[in-house]
Amino acid sequence: MRNSKLFFRMVKILIYSLCSVLCLQLLNINAVKSQQTTFSRPAHGFTSWHPAETWEHSLLSGNGTMGAMVIGQPYDETLLLSHSQLFMPQKRSGKRFEQESELTRIRKTLMEGKYPEAAAIPARLRKDQGYDDIRDPFIPAFDLKISQTAGDIRAYQRALNFETGEAIVNWTDQQGSFERKVFVSRADSVIVLSIKGDNKINSVLRFSQRPVEWLQSKFVKDGMKEMHAAAEAEGLTFSAAFNHVYEGGLTGYAGLARLYQKGGTHQVDQGSLVITDADEVLLLIKIKASYSTADPVLTSLGKDLNLLHPASYDELLRRHVRIHGELFNRVKLDLRAKEEERRMNNESLIQLGNKKVSLALIERVFDAGRYNIISSTGVLPPNLQGLWSGTWTTPWSGGFTLDGNLPTAISILMPGNTPELMKGFFSFHENLMADYRQEARQLFGARGIHIPAQVTTRGVETDFGETWCLTYWTGAAGWTANYFNDYYLYTGDRKFLAEHAYPFMKEAALFYEDFLKTGENGKLLFIPSYSPENNPKGINSQATINATMDVMIASQLLRNCIAAAKVLKVDQLKIRQWEQMLKKMPAYEVNADGALKEWIWPGLEDNYGHRHASQLYALYDGLEPEFKNDQVLRKAAGVLLDKKMAFRQAEGGGEMAFGLVQLGTAAAHLGDAVKAAELTNWLASTYWSKGMGSFHNVKEMFNTDISGGLPYLITQLLCFSAGESIYVLPALPAEWHEGTISGLLLRGQITVNKLKWDDKSVELELISPVPQKVELHCGNSILKAVLKANEPKKLTLSR
Repeated sequence: MRNSKLFFRMVKILIYSLCSVLCLQLLNINAVKSQQTTFSRPAHGFTSWHPAETWEHSLLSGNGTMGAMVIGQPYDETLLLSHSQLFMPQKRSGKRFEQESELTRIRKTLMEGKYPEAAAIPARLRKDQGYDDIRDPFIPAFDLKISQTAGDIRAYQRALNFETGEAIVNWTDQQGSFERKVFVSRADSVIVLSIKGDNKINSVLRFSQRPVEWLQSKFVKDGMKEMHAAAEAEGLTFSAAFNHVYEGGLTGYAGLARLYQKGGTHQVDQGSLVITDADEVLLLIKIKASYSTADPVLTSLGKDLNLLHPASYDELLRRHVRIHGELFNRVKLDLRAKEEERRMNNESLIQLGNKKVSLALIERVFDAGRYNIISSTGVLPPNLQGLWSGTWTTPWSGGFTLDGNLPTAISILMPGNTPELMKGFFSFHENLMADYRQEARQLFGARGIHIPAQVTTRGVETDFGETWCLTYWTGAAGWTANYFNDYYLYTGDRKFLAEHAYPFMKEAALFYEDFLKTGENGKLLFIPSYSPENNPKGINSQATINATMDVMIASQLLRNCIAAAKVLKVDQLKIRQWEQMLKKMPAYEVNADGALKEWIWPGLEDNYGHRHASQLYALYDGLEPEFKNDQVLRKAAGVLLDKKMAFRQAEGGGEMAFGLVQLGTAAAHLGDAVKAAELTNWLASTYWSKGMGSFHNVKEMFNTDISGGLPYLITQLLCFSAGESIYVLPALPAEWHEGTISGLLLRGQITVNKLKWDDKSVELELISPVPQKVELHCGNSILKAVLKANEPKKLTLSR
């Protein structure tokens, strides 16, 4: 070795680091808790009294493009770094799956009631065509390993500041007190690490590939051509190349770190930076995806980082907070929770929630969820992992699942008053329009667009088989189109409506013009049809006819197209065509139990024991016209909620948390405060990590869905709009006796400056950039109000 002293020093640090893990585990827990007051607690955020046991419990930071997960070990730390565009290219067959040639047979088989036989057709076609393409999976970028001289831990805290995006680790040992802070800057697009202390800092820094488990080794070897970590005088480098490269696609990625330190020295040794006796350490890290084998990524990263020097940590943080903090602070919720519970560390507050859900926990998950979605939304919408991952094999490829997951994740963005963050969602879909058009032709011989249920880098069907016959689900395009339309309703951006929303909506409607056929009763037929991911009672097939969800999506889409065309004063002939299609839609049905049916077809009986509640689609995002005044349908939806709740209660909440969000929003929009409160409490108490990341299942499977979905549900309990009607406290939980929420955005370009309530009255302040008349619903009262442009309107309502 070039430097034996350096070698022994590194070994000593590593030995101390291993010992420190044991020390922290053996440390008297009460002693640690009692000394946490020596460290500051963020006003909006949380603290934790021990490091993450697994990566799923890490602290999260992100700028919508890059992400960092912080375990929180003082002496042997790992930062798991990621980039939103890192979807590892997979081997492709060079073919496009084709189903249209068998569409007549599929329809005939379904009409004959041979549902399992119909479900098997796409799987057989896939085998016959040799089509074995899979989605490109989301992967982590690399790790930053940090070793520091170990000691005897006397006090410890890790914390996350929602307003600044800082993940902070503090500890005190016999050497002094130390602080390590990490955030990912929106302003400068860089990951920032700071290490400070009241004693000298001795540390080893290195990049490392994310560990590969033995069951993942073949998968990683097939996808990754090479990965290489190194150190140089000025910092650290990481470069990776993929095995499978396609025109216009990813070829690899790289990361670069620049080290700036005050005091002491540093040396390069065997791929690491060894820092000696520093007063302060600042490390700037940037990750970039490469789309060309000739792209000198590390060179361009170096130029980007050089532009930031000599910015200090505080200066970089100020620039970031001006953007991130402003986004986060647009909406604020205060349920008058007890201060002592607000101050509780996460472990204690979550444990308290196992007995009775604290108002402080509701406030915390509301903030945490919004923080997670803001931090993971940028050029792309949040994927199933947000933009974080600690594993090479993320569930469902860590992609964008459109039959519930992604809609739930983004649901808070517009009512949470961050509509500009929807731009990544829109551009993602617009960039895949060529694929969507070809899918419509290949699968259904139709014009317009068909969007697969699962996508990552391509808009083509990959996830289907005999059981999950997802090529039969046609609802994704219409559901997606509703968010394009909603953006216009929330913002009033007529240019967006004309240039983006309406063209997308028209293509989604064009598909239905070709796909839908008229049945013998004169009503339109949805055949094949699919209600995610359920099968009728007694029928072992998900392939069906006239799924209620399909009818709801198409009806909503056509109404939105008609309204948009009238606003833009275009397509009079189309308006008449769409109006005629609406008249021919199958009517919703109620079963013998009095519940809203999941399929509008004879012989297809409801199967309540399932995680999805797809026939409540019309109540996910408000009150569609059919449910606003039809008491029969409203009652049937309520009966269905009872059935679904009974199943969930038996499951202890069960898997697929976003299904609880769907039930909750339906309850809120029906005004059922009791069910809405129970669902909110379930979601708040059993689906969150100790680092306030959200889970897909009860206490397991890192997943971002309800990070958007639960805050959205909470807003809908308090205030939502549908048409010209504003519903105030439509489903207020009985335990929320008083509180305030401010900053909500409603359809109609209306901002709720303040909504304050107690057991007797409600104070409401609204503002709109355009003059308009609204109808306020609060309890059994209806009040009409006139809003003048840009003038706050203050109202007092009785409960």
